[in-house]
Amino acid sequence: MVFLSNIFKNNMSNNNVSKFFVGQKIRSRLNGSLCSIKREIELNNIKHFEICIESDLSKREIILSEHALRSNYQV
Repeated sequence: MVFLSNIFKNNMSNNNVSKFFVGQKIRSRLNGSLCSIKREIELNNIKHFEICIESDLSKREIILSEHALRSNYQV
């Protein structure tokens, strides 16, 4: 019974969660700027990503948590 509940819980959570990976292009929901994920960092058991804003002249790099990336950017 526990096995079946774990399968259903994993399937339900995987449907609405997008996976982010290094090299992926993402777009900002606020201003539509194109960004790319440069590297993945784990700090205090929280996954963070370093992104590079490609439309900016200085190619700024920003570190965001996975939650902030999900809420402000789309694949």
